[in-house]
Amino acid sequence: MAHHITPRLSETKTTMDGLGSKVFAISGIIGLVGLIVAVVFGMQTDDSMRHFSFSYLVNYAYFLSISLGAFTFIPLMFVTKASWNVVLRRLAEVTVAVMPVLALLAIPVIYFSSNIYGWAAPGAEHIHALKHKAGYLNQTAFAIRWVIYFAIWTGYSLFYWRSSVRQDTTGDVEITKKMEKLSGSAILIGALTIAAAAFDLVMSIDPLWFSTIFGIYYWCGGFVTFFDMLTLAIMGLQNSGRMEKIISPEHFHDLGKLMFAFTFFWGYIAFSQYMLYWYANIPEETSWFLRRSVYGWGIVGFVTLFATLLLPFAGLISYYAKRNRKMMAFWGFWIPIAQWINLYWVIMPEFSDSFIFSPMDVALFFGIGGIWFAAIVKLASQNSLVPTKDPRLEDSLRFENA
Repeated sequence: MAHHITPRLSETKTTMDGLGSKVFAISGIIGLVGLIVAVVFGMQTDDSMRHFSFSYLVNYAYFLSISLGAFTFIPLMFVTKASWNVVLRRLAEVTVAVMPVLALLAIPVIYFSSNIYGWAAPGAEHIHALKHKAGYLNQTAFAIRWVIYFAIWTGYSLFYWRSSVRQDTTGDVEITKKMEKLSGSAILIGALTIAAAAFDLVMSIDPLWFSTIFGIYYWCGGFVTFFDMLTLAIMGLQNSGRMEKIISPEHFHDLGKLMFAFTFFWGYIAFSQYMLYWYANIPEETSWFLRRSVYGWGIVGFVTLFATLLLPFAGLISYYAKRNRKMMAFWGFWIPIAQWINLYWVIMPEFSDSFIFSPMDVALFFGIGGIWFAAIVKLASQNSLVPTKDPRLEDSLRFENA
């Protein structure tokens, strides 16, 4: 394998400088306006904010899943002692370090839980099939579990981010060793809490339906979307004159491989879930899919199949596609949109039997997304965009695919 001269960090910008404050302000304003517009739309509907509640859940679950994807990526890289990712890892660290903001954004979900979840709806206590679940599916336990989830996610995410930033100053190799030691537990505990959170946040909307594979289904959608967003973020920074000489087509190639691999894995999980229920043909299980195959929702399901799996699979399978900047940018936009549509198809049929789409859905996408992105930019602006003294930085700068 041929080697090239390692680019020097001093040859390219690795800080946000004035760009950070501009993007933060624009994103924050978009977020606040989006939330205000959505609340106004919600108050004009005659359903006690029920439509608003479901739309809020769709968009909140979507952006949370992306940060949880970053949460998985960081310890996975430390456990495997991979070096290729070091130059872009700081962007992952700030994406997950916004957990305190996501915790605040979870408050409306908990507040409007009686609008969203069948187990919290008035009269649910009289449903015989739910009586044995009442100890778990109740509003107090629901809120307590979310406090626990965010305490764990915030603890781990701030540890990684702060440790990485501290190493920029000290250059202490022991910091990397500590992060490596903690990463095994981060992966295990992260997997358990993310699966449990997916059950609580999305699957329990219909408390009579259950799927043991749903946690992976939800996580994988966020994981692949994280790689798409990371790719677009890097391209945006490079277009602004930052990180140009340190993140190369070799790094984009690996991001493309991850996008392709987890697009396929998501499809495998989605098919496995559907196939098992179709084969068993148990009414309380098949009713979930039946509701999503009639009155317009079936069309959305087919759109999801092609947009989320088949087209990206075909588009990313080649070596050329993963090294072509325009194609990577295209799929970086395409897959996140497709994953949002998929999550909409999963959640909204519980609100309306017939397909429904509202400007409020768009307003909340920009509302929650704007606040989320503004928080990420704020953190990214405080320090270097690259872990400047990570012991594997040199290998990352020299990285080449075999």
